[in-house]
Amino acid sequence: MHEFAAQAPNLQQTLDIFRGQWITAFPDDLDVEAGWVNHFDPTVDTRVPWANGVIVDGIRGKSVLELGPFEGYHTAMFQEYGAKSVTSVEASRTAYLKCLVVKELLGLEAQILYGDVPGFLSASDEPFDVVWASGILYHQANPVDFLEAVASRGRYVFLHTHFYDAVTVSQSGIQTRFNVAGDEIVEWRGRSMHLHRYEYETDTSQGAFAGGPRSYAMWMEKEDIEFMLREMGFSRIEFGVVDYDNPAGPGMFLLAARES
Repeated sequence: MHEFAAQAPNLQQTLDIFRGQWITAFPDDLDVEAGWVNHFDPTVDTRVPWANGVIVDGIRGKSVLELGPFEGYHTAMFQEYGAKSVTSVEASRTAYLKCLVVKELLGLEAQILYGDVPGFLSASDEPFDVVWASGILYHQANPVDFLEAVASRGRYVFLHTHFYDAVTVSQSGIQTRFNVAGDEIVEWRGRSMHLHRYEYETDTSQGAFAGGPRSYAMWMEKEDIEFMLREMGFSRIEFGVVDYDNPAGPGMFLLAARES
């Protein structure tokens, strides 16, 4: 079915292409209705401002590779903080098209690419100053390979992810989402890493779903994530948040840096 606009071009009509599918609320000065989470507000979503303060000389003048931009809010912040270039790769068709809407409405200069993120990482070895992996590691079926690929591409890596913690999970409502029979042990550089199979309980087709392309993902443990980053040459790891009380599961965000 073909749909046509009923009004002259305006911001609300454009956002309403995905009416009911936005999670992010747009800046107040745009006077539009979309989602409910103020991701564009740096006083609410503090991830980019925090990383800007940890990176030597900040984001200004640096090349950024953003993996999984979702609804483009961090993409916009990178431009506000003066990034030299931003390349964003999104695998979800709906999220990619949302990012194009955000790019047009906010006048962003980022290059936004549609495609499989691990496929992108394996197809090129182009280096970036900052690799931004927010909300994507814990949606991977092969997180060890993914994290290795991410860590090989930047001087700085920002990582925001859930991780598996046995005590916390056993006492939370997400315990039933973990399928122990599907767990895996992966050997990497002499270390045995336990990957925990997490089953999605939501339709993973499109819409407002914020997950991965499969019906499951494999969660890593915090200590294994740190081990990999240090083995990959990141001698400085700073944590912005380590949260064991998140109802969606233990989570953290960090910045890993290669000290020159």
